[in-house]
Amino acid sequence: MQSVQPTIRRFTGDARLKRVGPLRFTDDERISLQEAAAEHGYKGASGFAADVVLAFVDGRFTANLPLSEDRRRTHMFRAQVLRALNRIGANVNQIARALNSDLTPPDIRQRLDELHRLLTLIAEALRQPADPKEEPSA
Repeated sequence: MQSVQPTIRRFTGDARLKRVGPLRFTDDERISLQEAAAEHGYKGASGFAADVVLAFVDGRFTANLPLSEDRRRTHMFRAQVLRALNRIGANVNQIARALNSDLTPPDIRQRLDELHRLLTLIAEALRQPADPKEEPSA
């Protein structure tokens, strides 16, 4: 299991030169940030904030941000749909075995072809990325 806390980035000779920001905090937030940075061994709040942001981006920990919660819900929905599709696939496999035995009526093959087409469409829709960057902005 990966550490939930950001790891202190040891200086390797590669200084961070590009600035992002400025970040703005209330007085209370800034004090909390400075205390947390000191508690984790950082000399200043900016290195701590950068490491926390990068750990979040790298997926080493998550927060209940609205965006990550939406992604989690989407992931859970996809997992449920894939489980249901797996069960349907097992049923289709049993039907295919019956079809191969040639003991079924001829119109069944037509219905199974349509079912296969629909399952393929569902699978393709589930493969579409859930990246909010690709969704139209509201």
